[in-house]
Amino acid sequence: MATDKHSIFTAKSINDILYQLKTVNNLQLIGGATYIKDFPEKALSVRNIPELQEIDKHERFIDFGPAVSLNRILHLGRNAIPSILYDSILSMSNHAVRNMATIGGNIMAKNKRLSLVAPLTVLEATLKFKTQKTTDVLPITKVDSAPADAVLVSIRIPTDEWNVEIFKRLGPSYKITNESASFCFLAKTEKNLLINLKLCFTGPFIFQSKELESKFLGVRLPLSQSVIHDFITIASREFDEYTKDIQYEPILKQQFLNLIAYSLHELT
Repeated sequence: MATDKHSIFTAKSINDILYQLKTVNNLQLIGGATYIKDFPEKALSVRNIPELQEIDKHERFIDFGPAVSLNRILHLGRNAIPSILYDSILSMSNHAVRNMATIGGNIMAKNKRLSLVAPLTVLEATLKFKTQKTTDVLPITKVDSAPADAVLVSIRIPTDEWNVEIFKRLGPSYKITNESASFCFLAKTEKNLLINLKLCFTGPFIFQSKELESKFLGVRLPLSQSVIHDFITIASREFDEYTKDIQYEPILKQQFLNLIAYSLHELT
């Protein structure tokens, strides 16, 4: 279908998508198109392709097709998916928008760090991309955009159990501004010891520190006030180092540190 300025293409299968990506210049894939302000001149809708709408549950992970709507994920229930994933989706817009918006569209939205990026980062989700000749599986932390002539065909999300799972969305409801951000915190404990910790803060940037996540492993619970103070001090220093060349709203740092303090007290 074509208009005066835009051409909208359709596909019936993944192979059809790959063929059109190779033969049509500057073609942009779209799902529900809920996050697109400026519609591309050439767009290919992938929302209604059955192969990209599948949900495949396994013992330790779930594979989601990128065209799965956010409401379909919510309908699985909080007990069936990681609670930080459930809470992040619930924080987005309203029921009607979530019915159209897709998990793939949220992840791959250009120039935006939308709400799913933080939880999928700490959950160590992987993305499967397919070209006409290859299939590549990449951690979400290594993906800024789809590889050339490739289509996202699956998102794999581990479903490990965590003792503490916290997701917080910052900024105005139902829209993305310079003050919008997402915070995720995961902690696993065993015999009163902290044995695993993951955290991520996304907004105009993505902040995750492997050094910070590992520095306090093995610490005995409940956490002492001195341990909490040391953690926050190091987090503040690393946040400053990471963002020294990035412009952002100053309130974001204070909110980040407040959320770390809140999360650590959940362990005490």
